[in-house]
Amino acid sequence: MRGIEGARVRETYKILAKQYGVKWSGRNYDPTNWNAGDHVNQCLSAATSCLYGITEAAVLAAGYAPAVGFIHTGKPLLFVYDIADIVKFETVVPLAFRIAAKTVHAPDKHVRRECRELFRSSKLLNRIIPMIEEVLSAGEIDPPLPPEESIPPAIPAPENIGDKGHRT
Repeated sequence: MRGIEGARVRETYKILAKQYGVKWSGRNYDPTNWNAGDHVNQCLSAATSCLYGITEAAVLAAGYAPAVGFIHTGKPLLFVYDIADIVKFETVVPLAFRIAAKTVHAPDKHVRRECRELFRSSKLLNRIIPMIEEVLSAGEIDPPLPPEESIPPAIPAPENIGDKGHRT
């Protein structure tokens, strides 16, 4: 499944590069050397970093473990990456290519400001937790019941008065 996803992502990058008139040599970046990346890769890195930040906040707020993923492997934020990938190509990746098509000083700062505005105007944070619930409920499989020998919590959780998909 990761191979199929990887091929889809590479093709999408190529399409967006062509659409925005950006020279594309592939997704190449060095996390230890920001300046080693070309303009478009710096924009993509900044944009995905913003998306991962807001997604991690939602994952934690909903009480899920960021490290338990389905598609990604080998990193501490696997679930964050899995969830962020659902909206990445409708939100931050086109934004990154649009900004990369311009000649701007400090593209990462420009990308962060634009991401903040995009997240606000699209109400992305309001969508993420219900989206997580939808993904986890796919297949309409009920979560397993606790084993009979399990001990209930010493302090029971209060009745949830928040919106569906949110903790109180």
